[in-house]
Amino acid sequence: MKITLEQASDILNRSSDTVLYLAQQEKRFEVYMASDNDMIYNEDGTVSFIDGNRDPCWEFDLQEILEFKKEMDENLSGEIEEILHDD
Repeated sequence: MKITLEQASDILNRSSDTVLYLAQQEKRFEVYMASDNDMIYNEDGTVSFIDGNRDPCWEFDLQEILEFKKEMDENLSGEIEEILHDD
């Protein structure tokens, strides 16, 4: 399932600029450009088709974002445990 840049930013609790940097520069997950004549999945489960003159937008795969979020959480957990053991 594809999600928007704003949704990915919310899930990762990072700014949209940071999410794009992680995708484009760090290659942590894939980023896609939604193009004209593309499909959009509506909240009610239906599909809409976009024809012409749409502003380009970034999209991400939800599963990749969730996997990256899990990695971030695990790394943070490890850092906190390391700090606690140092005391």
